[in-house]
Amino acid sequence: MALTPALHARFGALFERIQASAAERDRLRTLPYAEVAALAEAGFGALRLPLELGGSGLTLAELTEALLALAEADSNFPQILRAHFIFVESLLLAAPSAARELWLERVAAGALIGGAHTERGRANSDHFATRVEQDGERQWLSGEKYYSTGSLYADWIATLAEGEDDRLLLVAVPRQGQGVTLLDDWNGFGQRLTASGTTRFERVPVSPASHLPSFDRLGPYGTSLAQHFHLIGLAGIARAAHREVLAYVRGRTRYFAQGGGALPKDDPIIQAVVGEVSSSAYGAEVLVRDIGRQLDTLGMLVAAPEQDQAAIEAIEHDVFRAQHSISASVLQATTRLFDVGGASALDAQKNWDRFWRNARTLASHNPIGFRLKAIGAHDLNGTVALRRWYSGVDLSQRL
Repeated sequence: MALTPALHARFGALFERIQASAAERDRLRTLPYAEVAALAEAGFGALRLPLELGGSGLTLAELTEALLALAEADSNFPQILRAHFIFVESLLLAAPSAARELWLERVAAGALIGGAHTERGRANSDHFATRVEQDGERQWLSGEKYYSTGSLYADWIATLAEGEDDRLLLVAVPRQGQGVTLLDDWNGFGQRLTASGTTRFERVPVSPASHLPSFDRLGPYGTSLAQHFHLIGLAGIARAAHREVLAYVRGRTRYFAQGGGALPKDDPIIQAVVGEVSSSAYGAEVLVRDIGRQLDTLGMLVAAPEQDQAAIEAIEHDVFRAQHSISASVLQATTRLFDVGGASALDAQKNWDRFWRNARTLASHNPIGFRLKAIGAHDLNGTVALRRWYSGVDLSQRL
């Protein structure tokens, strides 16, 4: 499967625009506000909504193709939109309610939703310092979150907080609302434009319409989907690296003496390097497409009245396996690609180092060692994967 003609007609020119400025945007750390807004205006955020709800009715396999093309243009973009699409899947799985209908309408109208859930130095799983406090007839949200990926570009920010009775609440507030401050203080060396920094809520008004429907049914579907976006980013990086290394070698006339005087495009050593990068891109695409199809199945399994836990576990462990295979291959390829040239391959204007930096950053999410351990324990002993993906202090230190 590839990007359909209809999707190419809608988004192809925008993807090309994003791709053309990707290297410079990364080098100068220019946040792509206009490009993200253009995607939203073109209906990209509503691709998964059914046609009758104002969307495009794409399956997850079809959405994977659209995101893969976007990731090839710039791997920051699927990660920027990751929280939004997980939010949309949560809505699609949620039980019918007035809140669900309201948020579906907002997404159909082009709204983007960012996420701000993680806290530093807290239990960060079922306990949060961020709180919704009751003050007479009104409620106020206060606290600080980090890793708020995509929120700088969003219209609404969804967050987890505790209420007066310490019950967890899921609410969403306007990005431009009173008391909301977002900082572009993400300091990682890769995926620099994802705006994965700090969000501060200082007595932000919370209305009844701010409360979100229950997302309890997301479960393992959500954890697998969240990882899938990182895998799409990695596959897109491999595609982009292959595209750029081809253009570089085809136009290069300077050659190594050890190459026997052959033009680089005819040098078997350089051909082998290009073959390695090409194979990495192919393998990553195959695995990402397979996971996209499996996630369509997983969504149906999770939504079924009686869940087939064995089938759910099998798919989740395939996601773990893909994480290891894709990460290892793409990291190797984005290191090897420099071997097609001498010092000119290191030209800062080309900014090829962004491929490795971005791949290393994506591969560092949810460390692979824990995934390999989960796979081995499952294969040997049938152990169910631990799905608590938050990090923090021991719950016995609950404050």
